[in-house]
Amino acid sequence: MEAALRLAPELATGTDPHPSDLLTDKEAGALLGIDSSTVRAYATTGYLPKGTDRHGRTWWPRHTVLARRDAGDQRHQNPGQQPGDPRNRAPRPRHDPRIAEIADQARRSPLTTTAIAQRYQVRDRTAQRLLAAARQHATD
Repeated sequence: MEAALRLAPELATGTDPHPSDLLTDKEAGALLGIDSSTVRAYATTGYLPKGTDRHGRTWWPRHTVLARRDAGDQRHQNPGQQPGDPRNRAPRPRHDPRIAEIADQARRSPLTTTAIAQRYQVRDRTAQRLLAAARQHATD
């Protein structure tokens, strides 16, 4: 009997990769235009899915990486805080009635941060800030 000789089909060239292909962090980073460590950070923060662990490596399906690339809200294209970002605003000045009281007391007799901390039941650092603000208030 003669065995039929079967040849393996030739690989298709020039075709699009399958959307379910699994990509390493380096391959995913190349598609996104970022470093592989950023891909891992995205997966940790939930910006990308966690991926699939196989053989001690994490893999991401090509379709999820392409979806992230095409989403239009990518972090790596918008680094840092932009002008007009609400996080760029200076802190709003707050009126603290304790500052005027401490300034009045300081005019009458010297104050320590320990005395302020005990009187207002705050931590030492807060007492230091209140005393500094009261001194500034007194000079204004």
